[in-house]
Amino acid sequence: MRPLLWSSLLVLGLSSTLQASAAGIPPITDIKITACQEDNCFVPGYRKVAQDLNKYSRGSFVHLHFTDLPTSLGSSNVRLNPITNIAVLQGPDAEMGPDWERIEGNLNDGNRGPVLTMFVQRDPEDSPIDSVVVKYGYDSHAAIGYDRLPLDLNVGTGGQWVHLYYRKEGYRPPITHIATKACPLPRCSMDDSWTRVNRPIVTGTFKRYLYLFYKSVPGERPITSLNLSLRSQQADDEDDGAPRESIDTGVRFKDGNVYINYRRGRLGDRKDVLDNLAVELGNNPVPYGWNLAAFDHDPEDDVPDWNAQIIYRTGVKALPKVPTLKFKDDGSFKIVQFADIHMATGPHSCYNAPSSMTCTGDINTSEMMERVLEAERPDLVVFTGDNVNGMTSNDAYSTILKYSKPVVERGIPWTIIFGNHDEEGDLSREEMMRSVQDVPFSMAERGPAGISGTGNFLLQIHRRDRRHHRHRRPRFDAQSEDNEYESDHEEELDEGIETFDKEKDGRFTLYFLDSGAYSFNLAYPGYDWIKEDQVEWFRQTSQAITSRHPKDKVPNALAFFHIPIPEYALVDEDNDDNDNGDDDGEDGLRNKENGKMVGDKVEGVSSPSYNSGMFDAIFESKDVRATTAGHDHLNDYCLDHRGIELCFGGGLGYGSYGRGSIYRRSRVFEILRNGDRVDTWKRLDDDDLTIVGQQTLFEGPKVHDNSPPSERHDRPNNQKGQRQRQIDDLLERLRQGTQLVMGGAGGGGVM
Repeated sequence: MRPLLWSSLLVLGLSSTLQASAAGIPPITDIKITACQEDNCFVPGYRKVAQDLNKYSRGSFVHLHFTDLPTSLGSSNVRLNPITNIAVLQGPDAEMGPDWERIEGNLNDGNRGPVLTMFVQRDPEDSPIDSVVVKYGYDSHAAIGYDRLPLDLNVGTGGQWVHLYYRKEGYRPPITHIATKACPLPRCSMDDSWTRVNRPIVTGTFKRYLYLFYKSVPGERPITSLNLSLRSQQADDEDDGAPRESIDTGVRFKDGNVYINYRRGRLGDRKDVLDNLAVELGNNPVPYGWNLAAFDHDPEDDVPDWNAQIIYRTGVKALPKVPTLKFKDDGSFKIVQFADIHMATGPHSCYNAPSSMTCTGDINTSEMMERVLEAERPDLVVFTGDNVNGMTSNDAYSTILKYSKPVVERGIPWTIIFGNHDEEGDLSREEMMRSVQDVPFSMAERGPAGISGTGNFLLQIHRRDRRHHRHRRPRFDAQSEDNEYESDHEEELDEGIETFDKEKDGRFTLYFLDSGAYSFNLAYPGYDWIKEDQVEWFRQTSQAITSRHPKDKVPNALAFFHIPIPEYALVDEDNDDNDNGDDDGEDGLRNKENGKMVGDKVEGVSSPSYNSGMFDAIFESKDVRATTAGHDHLNDYCLDHRGIELCFGGGLGYGSYGRGSIYRRSRVFEILRNGDRVDTWKRLDDDDLTIVGQQTLFEGPKVHDNSPPSERHDRPNNQKGQRQRQIDDLLERLRQGTQLVMGGAGGGGVM
């Protein structure tokens, strides 16, 4: 990217990066269409939607690109108002109303299909669109909260079905009609006035696909409640003027059928009326602001085990305010890192658990997380990738709600980065990030649209304002309207106006970077890497932050990513496969050729074979003193390399590989003296939650050495260990895929 253009992007993007927590989720402000003979088109400052809209149609490579920048690039510097609606019409002369804009380009470029034209609307009275994704397949679905354009974007070409999904918050028209339809195949539809829910409920021996549909008809009474029952409600059974109606699903259970019962409100009701319906797999928490359509039955009655939940929303419920990250009065701030939890939608199974323990998969992982949270009482929790175990997560949104529950219940701010397995389920990184942002106390951000990856952002920890009152952090119930203050974990919340400038007063910075998943570059096979544009974003963002402070008062920083950068492998190779039971020698330290190492290296470092220069950027920065990664479950060391501490979190999840003789673990960082010093240790999942590997990572301001930059790009790596890890990864996928098939996890619940 040209330096001048990059600088303009940084000026536009950095301010929003620093203030994103206060401003909320940025809306999409522009969409462009590109058509190229090779799959190499990009638009500077825009995020490319990876899916080709001409899939299997022998046309051009057609892609959508979007941006959330508030102004256009270039000399015009025109303000871009948010996009609020999207439409696609057939025909070269297609037109819409005067308040719609035509997007230049043909979505069917170069193939035999009809011309498809996209239009967007910017209605200041409507809610903005904040996410768009493209999915393949007629039976595709997106995360809860996304709507689908009804037209196949590959229509008339003989190619793959291609559907555009978009997400917008705010008011939706009330639902007035609900229907069900069972089909032998997922290709199940009704007329265009009906909206199909995100996924089916699979029923019966022959796998009939039962879908829910809904629509809104102006002038008719809205639906206000919904439940399931083994008996029908009479249509004329009214209670306080609210008629009850029933739908016979045709699904047999014992001697009868399952019914969907609902109640209508009064004409014109706007409060507590249904405006969205969805199906969530598993028995996990429902999304914030949503309700469960529970079975209405007598306690002695059996009910079907759907392995799925019908959920509904009754209007927008504002998320609770996330507190500003601040140091405590004693100048401390604690972070817990949960690495590689590998959670599934269902109960999951255990892998390489100690023979002495009773292991039930994700239950053990959740219990370990809860024990660590109660023992450490952190101020922030960071999930550092492979949070969702893709192969066993056929509903990744449900899995997100499952793994975040222990943190949300305690009202703890939290954030995520992605790993190489998160996206192997049913949702893309874009959908998962937007889903995470819908969960209470999440501080995760998509990051700049114009650079690689999803989740490149920063958080800052601030000095505490002395003018405050003490409150207790509540134990949070996502479904309660009146959350009680049950936790004794105290947090000081400010009342009144804060007097400091948040943008300039951050005393410690946390950088988060998306390290990707797998390399598609045949010259550098294996795992993906942090791209050069991300490295440049980090360089300039760090420079922008540190330049506002005197040299002796530059805030220190930590960086989080999933896949370790190549410098992590610069450890004596004779330490490979050294299962030493967490005995780090005298004072917990081992001297290595490249510096001081604390912790264990039990497997080869699975870093990329390409070096994009991320370590050099960190080394040359004025603020980052340490990094922490996940990915390698059996490595948990911190290595001092040229004054930068390179740490592993250590694997926590029981749903993926480990070693029976090694306890699962979690890393803790305690930032002291308002950011001047950082200590770290690990908690083991033993009876005593034992602390191991305590050390001080650094204290005082960052001091540079004068050693030359590292050799980039073709740095030798631990290829033997990496190849073995990739083989293990493949075998693990096969194992989990077999588990998924044998468990009948298909598209929904089985009755």
